[in-house]
Amino acid sequence: MKLGCQARSFGKGIYPDEATFLDVVRQVGEVGFVGLETNWKNLERYFDVPERFKQILDDAGLEFIGAHYGAAHWDDAERARIRGEGLRIADFVAAVGGWYIVCSGRRPNQGDVSEDMWEKTAEGLNLLGDECAPKGVKLAYHNHWWECEQDGLPTLAKYANPETVGFAFDTGHNERAGKNAAELVHALSERMDIIHLADYAEDAGGNVLRPRLGTGAMDMAGLRSALAGFTRWLVLEEENDVPSPKDEVEACIVVMRKFVEGTV
Repeated sequence: MKLGCQARSFGKGIYPDEATFLDVVRQVGEVGFVGLETNWKNLERYFDVPERFKQILDDAGLEFIGAHYGAAHWDDAERARIRGEGLRIADFVAAVGGWYIVCSGRRPNQGDVSEDMWEKTAEGLNLLGDECAPKGVKLAYHNHWWECEQDGLPTLAKYANPETVGFAFDTGHNERAGKNAAELVHALSERMDIIHLADYAEDAGGNVLRPRLGTGAMDMAGLRSALAGFTRWLVLEEENDVPSPKDEVEACIVVMRKFVEGTV
């Protein structure tokens, strides 16, 4: 397994200015990760100068895993916009030596998380994936809790093209839905390109928490067993608001290394 970090683990999904974002990239490398994933909006300023960002990655000692992109992939009316944005992102990912567009989905306003919605989602992902594949870029669908509540990922897997659409499986959101991460990894092992490693807990009042990795409810040992033979990206995705996020992330990479060794 290769250890990567989602830039949001340092406090924000989209950083307010270039200097702040670049400081995060530098810290990701300093902590000891070998790969970076981040929201595409942090990267858009480099779309016309990808060689500049490639140098930033090289200076930090990082590979580029991919750019996170959220959209209503099930919505026919959104297809043209998604295609335009998606292909721009794919061109950039390819230019800096990356592999993935990490695609998250938008929940329908009416809450209609039906099999038909998943079939339409796969249709949209397949269309974009077919155009990204010649560029050497694959789509990896990233789940939140609502997809897992109704077994959305196995349903999506029935309709999505396995050659062009895989999964960036978020373990914490899956646990929030009351599901077992190891069971889903077993069921979809061939489709897993990225594991977003995150924990889950609730406080005494029933409020949802995303605690430091290894301190929540997730069965880390069971998940590690399910990932035997997995050689792709294990990516930290913390959601924290702490005074020193680097300290938090450093504590998490220690847990990740023990996880890989099978000692956690």
